[in-house]
Amino acid sequence: MKKLEDIPKKAIFEAPNGYFDKLPGLIQARISENKPRQVARPYLRYALQYALPVVALLVAALIFLKPAQPVDAERLLASVSTEELAAYLEQSDLSLDELLENATYDETMVEAIEAEAFTLLPAEALDDLEIELDNL
Repeated sequence: MKKLEDIPKKAIFEAPNGYFDKLPGLIQARISENKPRQVARPYLRYALQYALPVVALLVAALIFLKPAQPVDAERLLASVSTEELAAYLEQSDLSLDELLENATYDETMVEAIEAEAFTLLPAEALDDLEIELDNL
């Protein structure tokens, strides 16, 4: 085993001439330069570090824990235009009898439908309709 004294000493790195003589002056010149220091803003760091995750959790909680609003069938049906509804019913396999069997009407709805139907029908059709209704 070699001893430290047995290892030959070689100068691997060389410094330029006069480098260490000039070094204290260079360091002193850099120190004496008047550089504006950046003011540390710890409140911004703390805001990002602590408040941002809390805000993210609150937003996630609002999105996922928001109670689902019940769907109101009447409001949903009111949002569909009459033309779209008529086109859907024409394309479906439902007959008029099936639609009428499944529908439930109260007295005010029946009166409103009759009033609208009588205003849309021509006079000749009204007479025929009254005769048919009387025969029932």
